[in-house]
Amino acid sequence: MKNQSAGTPRAMRNLNELLILNEIIGGGPQSRADLSRQTGLSKPTVSSAITHLIGRGLVRETGRADNSQGRKATWLEFNTHCFYAAGVDLGATRIRMALADMGGQIVQYQQLAMPEGSLTDIEFQTFLVESLEGLLKEYGVAWDRIKAAAIGIPGVVDPAGGEVSRLVSPLKGLETTLELANLTRLFPVPVITENDVNLAALAEHSLTGDAAGGGGSLLYFSLGEGTGGGIIIDGAIYRGLGGGAGELANMRLSAGRLEDVLSAKGLLRLTSAITGEQDKKPDSYSSEPGISPERLFEEVRKGDPVAQSVMDVYSGMLAEALTNICAVIAPDSIVLGGGLGSNGDVLLHRLEARLTGLDRKPRLAVSCHRERDVVTGAIQIAVQAAFRRLREEWTL
Repeated sequence: MKNQSAGTPRAMRNLNELLILNEIIGGGPQSRADLSRQTGLSKPTVSSAITHLIGRGLVRETGRADNSQGRKATWLEFNTHCFYAAGVDLGATRIRMALADMGGQIVQYQQLAMPEGSLTDIEFQTFLVESLEGLLKEYGVAWDRIKAAAIGIPGVVDPAGGEVSRLVSPLKGLETTLELANLTRLFPVPVITENDVNLAALAEHSLTGDAAGGGGSLLYFSLGEGTGGGIIIDGAIYRGLGGGAGELANMRLSAGRLEDVLSAKGLLRLTSAITGEQDKKPDSYSSEPGISPERLFEEVRKGDPVAQSVMDVYSGMLAEALTNICAVIAPDSIVLGGGLGSNGDVLLHRLEARLTGLDRKPRLAVSCHRERDVVTGAIQIAVQAAFRRLREEWTL
């Protein structure tokens, strides 16, 4: 459809409606008289536009204002359930999906295990499409009610063209399938792709006081099967050259490569090295089989001296990494996430004690969204894209 001439009656009506809708979205519930004052449009023009917006399901009446005199005015508010946005967190072993209204509130959530074994491109595409369609069906909406979708990818996502590299196992080999151009062909809505840890950082930043003013800086440090960082500077994701910012795995620490010593495997190697040096009784915790990171953290909480010794050393290496990062970007906040990083009761006070050398000490915290941090960030950018699409439709 061609763009309308700016002077046609229909184009003017659309512009007036968009102006009013923006005012309602940004200013909250208002009366028709309020909207006339705020926009400078005549009351008949506002009333006509409101009638059309209500008819399209974008605005709804919510009751009457408590005026001190005269007739009570009817409140008008944006109908956040007029359309929806979808967010996806692609993990190595599971996929998390969420459906949110236009207010960003998650209305449907689902977690599925990734199929076992290596997948062909077609098999993965089928799994992804069927999973999202299952989410929509569960909530009872069709694709025509979805305005945008965002997908968090566990690898480097080039912001220029959406190319993907350095995918985590077992997704290696699906780089071409996960390119933005190919994902866009799978769905009837605009698709946005982003590094998963960047999305987690965005979700956590939205909870800070700095986010309210649109600024501030934050480092999200994910510690689990792998390691990665998401960086927010002045309220926006910092992606770096080719999307490579935050790829912390290859940082060199005194004990070795960062991911080799701070990942779950690195923690288990450290545990084996320390317990192997101890003269311990056969029935002691460390001599039992099946040691896991989860068990180690539980033993720390129980006061096991060897487990605490392991965690002290691990926290020292983590503090070294954070000190090096702070020397470069000096973030306002550092948020730990992932399977290891979420154990704030064990890690935070140890880190606080080991970051005393910093002139400017950041706030330390663990992820508030926990396992939903990536999908929450995906929802945020999907809703933003949904509003852009909604507004663009007024110019067609």
